[in-house]
Amino acid sequence: MNAINAITLSFTSLLLFTSLQAEEPPAGAAPATEWQNITAEFVKANGLDQRKVEGKDSSGNPRLGAVYMTRFQGMLVLPSGEVLVTNNERGMYRSTDQGVSWTKYGEPWMKGVAQSSLSLKMYYPDRLGLVLDGPIAVSADLGKSWVQVKRPNVMVTRKDSAPVRDDVTIFAADMDLSVNTPVKTILGFLHHGEMVGGMFVQTSDGGETWDWSGPLLKDTRRWMRTGVADATTLLRGEEPAKGDMPQPGILRSTDFGQTWTKVGDYTLHGTCPVHYGPNIYWAAKEGVVVSRDRGMTWSVCGSPIANIVFGPYFGRNEQEMMVVSYIDGYSITRNGGQSWTQVAPFFGDAPDAWGAPTNERTCRPADGRHWRGALWYFGWDAERNILYSSLFGGDVWKLQLGSTSAAL
Repeated sequence: MNAINAITLSFTSLLLFTSLQAEEPPAGAAPATEWQNITAEFVKANGLDQRKVEGKDSSGNPRLGAVYMTRFQGMLVLPSGEVLVTNNERGMYRSTDQGVSWTKYGEPWMKGVAQSSLSLKMYYPDRLGLVLDGPIAVSADLGKSWVQVKRPNVMVTRKDSAPVRDDVTIFAADMDLSVNTPVKTILGFLHHGEMVGGMFVQTSDGGETWDWSGPLLKDTRRWMRTGVADATTLLRGEEPAKGDMPQPGILRSTDFGQTWTKVGDYTLHGTCPVHYGPNIYWAAKEGVVVSRDRGMTWSVCGSPIANIVFGPYFGRNEQEMMVVSYIDGYSITRNGGQSWTQVAPFFGDAPDAWGAPTNERTCRPADGRHWRGALWYFGWDAERNILYSSLFGGDVWKLQLGSTSAAL
């Protein structure tokens, strides 16, 4: 996998969100608070900070793999407060005690990288979907058991070669898992789709067969915000403008992407929606928007909260949500969005998180944006009121916010 190209190509649009967020933080912005690295000792003890040897260079010295393939390449916090992480080579680990200890988790084939903040994804309240740039799996019991989904296999067209049936890799997806189990419909965004003849594939039989999505999704070269409303209905944002800047508009298709009908005017920021049972939530310019009728109508959930890019991450019920903004940081609600409280500034780039030499670490360009910005993972333990943050190739960090009553 060419990780540098994957990150640069696949996530350009998310890096542009900082340019969208021109508003100043509110006067009541939360004070700076201290985050704790909860994986440093575990990483060192298990050699997860060691770069893989990938042959030798022209001088005969070991050629080391990318530093961002060390530590962790994905994180998910369950409503119970359990924390799951994935390592490209070793697979998945779990902590049930807020990072004090870690144990091996999942199946041996569950290895890979989460190339999207929602590659490891909750379908609330109790189902999980996993897309690790190769392996695809679903769970209907909060990860106690897993069902592997077949890798997409479609007719691909590579440069200067005849079409041939071959496997392709999806790095982000949305599923109808909240309503159906086993899953039926999956809409997947391809890794380097421009090299195989299309950007989106889909299945309506749980992965037994796959095909290219409808022409607009298959042939787009833009970063499309896409989702699944139910087993027969797809969703997407308006096609982005030049530079992949998101545009106003939510569209719905009942014929698997052949035709589309506009159903809303909101500007979607999230890569894909977040599901809570049959209800569909999406991070948008206008706030958290929600549909309670399979995507036919949309409205802002509760009061508007500007600038959000990630979330919502739900707590113990549908009334508890956490969202993340590059500008305004972390905000939570415990009343279904009627009121929001900013609880911490944005945190996603801890000093020396990679432990890499200077020439191996990226730096912030003049405009303050960061190319790793698209590869952050977030979570919230609502019962214990703990925020979690991790970045691609980094450690896992947590922030204890205090009592739940103080966050209301």
